[in-house]
Amino acid sequence: MKEKPKITATFIVTLICVVITLLINFLPFGETETERAIFFGAYYKAFVIAGEWFRMLTCGFVHVSVLHLFMNMFSLSILGKAMETSLGVRNYLILLLGSVIGGSVFLFCTSGNTVGVGLSGGLYGLLAAYVLLVAKAGALKIPQVRNGVLQTILINLFINFMPGVAWRAHFGGAITGLILILILKPDINNKNQRIHASVAFVLLLIGASGFCIRSSTINSSEMYLLTDLRVLKMEDSIGLHEHARHMASNLDKLYDVTYLEDMLEVKQ
Repeated sequence: MKEKPKITATFIVTLICVVITLLINFLPFGETETERAIFFGAYYKAFVIAGEWFRMLTCGFVHVSVLHLFMNMFSLSILGKAMETSLGVRNYLILLLGSVIGGSVFLFCTSGNTVGVGLSGGLYGLLAAYVLLVAKAGALKIPQVRNGVLQTILINLFINFMPGVAWRAHFGGAITGLILILILKPDINNKNQRIHASVAFVLLLIGASGFCIRSSTINSSEMYLLTDLRVLKMEDSIGLHEHARHMASNLDKLYDVTYLEDMLEVKQ
């Protein structure tokens, strides 16, 4: 009797990404693809500041361009399979999703009111961790392994030049991935490595928190009130009345205007 194929975490992540991309491109909902991407969880600084911090994570599952989706899922099929087998499901997801969040935090600290999508921050975290593990094991001396690593790096570097791709999130994801892998899988010959990596991670969190607080403003030239209103109306239309009204109030305070809450007209 043939054994049933095992459903892996990599497969589930891929499936979620594909479904969301299909919904964004084909769902007759909202005015633009960007607005639908924001609705489905894309990183959007104004909405993050207004209270939707979950976007730091959910943006990793959101892709608009089919090409962007294909490139990321191809990379995930290579890196994900290797890292999930090596680390186990729990540590693999901590590394992948932690790197997504790390990339989003870095984007938050270094960019204005932008929209960010894609799993690339998580992939760069996986890639950085994978290269470190392979190098520590001495496997880069093997031509097949070295060529595979080089091809994966080149693919991910190519993604940097695609329209709408936030390279800052890639950098943040890579740094986060390096620190996390040293915590999750320290060198058995260096007993203090996990401690040092943990201290570095805490310091990174403290530094990032400070930069996030300083970056929690939106310039008047980067206020997209019409986009905000349309997304809030989309949230309202699926029954999130109180949440949409709360977001509208927070955004009005952030922008120092009295527009969104009045225009939303959420039914009491």
